[in-house]
This record gives sequence, structure tokens and C-alpha cells, in this order.
Amino acid sequence: MSSGHLRTTLKRLFSFSNGTVEKQGYSRSFSAPSKTSSLGEPTAVAEPQPEETKRVLIVGLGNYPAPRSRHSVGQFLLHQIAKKHNVELVNKRQCKSHIGSFHYHDYEVYLLKPKRFMNENGKCVHKATEHFRIPPSNVLLLHDELDLPLGKFRVKNGGSANGHNGVSDVHDRLHCSDMKRIRIGIGRPTNKNDVTDWVLGDFTKNERNLLAVMSDALVDLVYQTINIIVTPPDENKTQKKAKKKQRVKVQAEKKLLPQDSVPGSSLEGPGLPIKPTTIPGEDLKP
Repeated sequence: MSSGHLRTTLKRLFSFSNGTVEKQGYSRSFSAPSKTSSLGEPTAVAEPQPEETKRVLIVGLGNYPAPRSRHSVGQFLLHQIAKKHNVELVNKRQCKSHIGSFHYHDYEVYLLKPKRFMNENGKCVHKATEHFRIPPSNVLLLHDELDLPLGKFRVKNGGSANGHNGVSDVHDRLHCSDMKRIRIGIGRPTNKNDVTDWVLGDFTKNERNLLAVMSDALVDLVYQTINIIVTPPDENKTQKKAKKKQRVKVQAEKKLLPQDSVPGSSLEGPGLPIKPTTIPGEDLKP
């Protein structure tokens, strides 16, 4: 047997003994039952791996050296989520990030704060998805959005990065653009030439106060988005259809309801007789 064939055979044996089958770039982990060899000695048993779909990664995109800047508003929201769950974000060298986690229903939710400049955030996200075995479809990005005024925020289901360097780097590193994103409005400057200074500049005191007020609504939106991520597609469609039917039913009932029977629409409608009012302490007798 040639040295090349021997090396290939040894690699295959090593891969199998570690509980991994590799074929044409695809890897699959498995848990083998406990067995004994022909000599009566126990063989190594691969530890069961957690399900990838049971994990969600929330990433606060931003410029790590400038935490107060408008560009780092995603990391501000990440800290609000961590604060609500009493989660400490600790340094993890493998991912070049600060990371924490908490349980949400049956899922483990990881919070990731990259320790790099915005245009290199994708490196940290890629390291984390590999380390924790999280598929790109279970990644949620939090980032700033110039096209929305401060105080507005929206969920985007995949699609183009729209010129955002952090989002673009994540797309390139994960080779995927289907992950959900929460776009947090920071508004645009009056002068189009000042966009760079505006994005990299710090929030004013009034803007920080507004962010603090809207933080609860943003955190609630994060929970709603997590529910969408972890709910199977078929179940999501069923829920949407049920909500649509309920809206149609309510609208139909409103059309059939007589105007004079709507509470508050008329003080003289049926079943709403006007009663004389007695003022305490006054004698109404002549």
C-alpha cells in the first residue's frame, strides 16, 4: 500500500472514531451505541451533539472602539437584552467577542458583541456560528439604519445589505443573506456630505434619552422575531392564516353592528337611557 493510500485510510478511521462522517464536503455528527470490541474491550462512544436548530445567535453590530456612536446602536440594544436577563457578556477569545447566553422556552439564546470594527464584524459572527454550531437561518442581526428616523425600527427578512458594511461582511462570511435583521433608525444628517461623520459620531443626550424610552419596545420586538425564527415554516403560515381570518371576522362584525348600538357612539341609543344626575350635598327638591 502506498503512503498516500495509507494516509487516506488513517484519516477515514480517525473521522469515524470521532463520531463524524465526512463525504464531499458534508459533515454529519452522530451518537453511536455503547459496544465492545472482539477482544471484549469497550470502544469509544461519541457524545450526543445538541440540535443546531435549538440555538439562536443575536448579534449587536457596531464599532467596538466607539460604543456610544450611532453606528453601534445594535450593541446598545444587545446590552439592554443582557440587562433584562441578568446576563454578563464575557470575553471569548475563540470568537473575538463578548458573549453571554440565556434560555428562552426550549432554546438557548446567545448574545454576541464583536470586538472589531464594523466592516470586520462578520469574522466574529462566522467564528461564533462554527463554535456553537448555529445555522445562519438562526442568526438575528441588530444594526443601525440611516433610512429610518430615530425612534423607528423594523424587521427585515434577509435581502440586500443596502450599503451597510457590517451586514455585508456577515453575508460574505456566512455565504448567506437569509438571516433576519432588526433595523434601528438613526436618521440622516441634513447635509448629505456629512453622512460618515454622522454615523461615526456619538448620540446626543436627547437622543440617548429617546433610545432609553424605546428600549423596552425594541426588546419586545426581539422576542417576537425569535419566535418567528424558531417556529417551523408550516406553523408560521398556519398562524398567519388564523390571524387573517380573525381580522376579517372582526371587520365583518363591525359592518353588521348598528351605529347607534356602538358604545359611546350616541348617548341616546337603545339601551342607553339618560338618567338624572344627583350632585352630592345638593337638594334638588324645589
